[in-house]
Amino acid sequence: MDAKVSPREVSPGGSDMVIGIDLVHAAVWRFDIQRKSGAGRAADFSEVSVVADLGELAVDLLGGTVAALENGFEGDALKGLGLVLIPAPGVDGAVFTPGECEALDRYVQEGGAVLILGDGEWPRPPRGPAPFGFVSGHLAIGDPADPAQPHVRPYQFAAGVTGTHPALEGVSRAYLYRPKPVGARLPLTGLVEKDGQIFLGTARHGAGRVAAVGNAEMFARPFLGREDNARLLLNLLSWLLDGRHQGSAADRAAEVTGAYRFSGRDFSSTENLKNEPGPHVVDAGVYAHLFTGLADGFLPDSETDEEAFLREAELRFHEMPRVVRQAVSRFRQHGTDSGVLLVKGLPVDPGLPPTPADPKARVRFANPLSELWLAAFAQALGEPIGYRQEKNGLLFQNVVPTPHNAAKLSSESSAILLDYHTETAFHPFMPDYVLLHCLRPDHDGAARTISASLRMALPRLSLRERAILSEPLYRTGIDYSFGSSHGTKGNGPLLRVLYGDPFDPYLTVDPDLMMGIVPEADAALKRLHAVLHEVRRWVCLDTGDLLIVDNRRAVHGRSEFTPRYDGRDRWLQRVCVVRDLVPSAGHRRMRGRIIDTAFAV
Repeated sequence: MDAKVSPREVSPGGSDMVIGIDLVHAAVWRFDIQRKSGAGRAADFSEVSVVADLGELAVDLLGGTVAALENGFEGDALKGLGLVLIPAPGVDGAVFTPGECEALDRYVQEGGAVLILGDGEWPRPPRGPAPFGFVSGHLAIGDPADPAQPHVRPYQFAAGVTGTHPALEGVSRAYLYRPKPVGARLPLTGLVEKDGQIFLGTARHGAGRVAAVGNAEMFARPFLGREDNARLLLNLLSWLLDGRHQGSAADRAAEVTGAYRFSGRDFSSTENLKNEPGPHVVDAGVYAHLFTGLADGFLPDSETDEEAFLREAELRFHEMPRVVRQAVSRFRQHGTDSGVLLVKGLPVDPGLPPTPADPKARVRFANPLSELWLAAFAQALGEPIGYRQEKNGLLFQNVVPTPHNAAKLSSESSAILLDYHTETAFHPFMPDYVLLHCLRPDHDGAARTISASLRMALPRLSLRERAILSEPLYRTGIDYSFGSSHGTKGNGPLLRVLYGDPFDPYLTVDPDLMMGIVPEADAALKRLHAVLHEVRRWVCLDTGDLLIVDNRRAVHGRSEFTPRYDGRDRWLQRVCVVRDLVPSAGHRRMRGRIIDTAFAV
């Protein structure tokens, strides 16, 4: 499903209700009415869009239009506004003048409404006066969340709410993210409190109303679907607007968490990666002579002196054309919307041997170009590793079809769709990247390597689905190649599907082997699989193509194809890469690169 709405039209007035958004004084929040807001230092994909989203919700669900306040609050700037959203001022924002503070005070006393939106940065006192004397304190912390780490206290937690304020109708708990206590010159009534600190408070002032939240990220997309945050936000907006809206708060909250789609970036409908321009594709073929030169000269033997070979490959990566190195560096630092990087047209050993019948066998090359390229790109991204249970721990693994595994959940299959999955989703040391280098395509050119990116899929999930997928409510299964002979669902670890930065999360998912432990979790998992399919991309890998999959941001799979088992079948070489070898040190013998974690299956 596409985004529900397009960016809202800016209107200076002429509607029953106009919501003004301050574009001048923000320290952290940024707002562009045409492409959403975000932290000023964040990348384009960031969903830190609290200010824009609040304006959008107020317009869609309460009616009205949005007005940009680009010249402060003095004069007639506030005339005709029903609500003013003010991102928290700070040392990096423009200074509020005494005249602006007086204008806001007068506006509220005459019946206006103001919502001040704090941010989750460390306290930074404003350089000048703040509206209504707004101040925020130090970040609040919750109780230890992990019994194994009682010394670590989280910056996110749920808090119960009590009271009779209209904004609390139907609200029993609020989910707080990096909460900060808030204070003001006005006497605040606390709506969300903990340990005597007010995180969200309101006040009446003359004929108008004011609300202030220490950190408005609790109303951002990753958290609106948690606890009763959506109901609390809509109640609060309704109270500020003094009931100038239609419909039930419960129905509106259910729409926000279950069906509402925020406007946002549109992605191309092109499915073929090679046909979609962008930073996810770099053509090495135009530099073929330079790459051929890089392969000249002495190379240590990759089998007998693996570490020396890897060191030399790393040095040769730094001799590659700048455009290629730049693409890899950008991908490592920021990723791509599609979650993959395709390097086209790398030279392949002209004396390529037949496709191996046994993928566990080590293949000897007259000129090991494929291993050189895999090692070079792997070293640029992190550290290549192997797994003891998979192809006898080979670092450079052969991915070829075999007749006995044609219909099994295995990289050796061909008769079945190898569905979207995170590589070794069950493993405590799963790879950060998976590199797939094509030495020989299938006979018919039919095999599609499929990928789907979480960044593209995430806006299509409901806020409630997103919240459920972020809870430890999922068990994955152990892969066939790691000893689970029947591919049993749920015989692996309990985990979250979405984790990490809530605004740009990672994912771990394997629909064939993963299950939710409660019905709502299972339904959210099925929905995630559906939206991943909606944003899928594919590529028919050709000789010399290298596809790098960000294993924590995208899933990948492969379509069916017809092998002939004649020595000329599809042949990829694969390398798994981790950014850091340290976490797996206890599972690797004598500082080697082979991880030998054992599993009870």
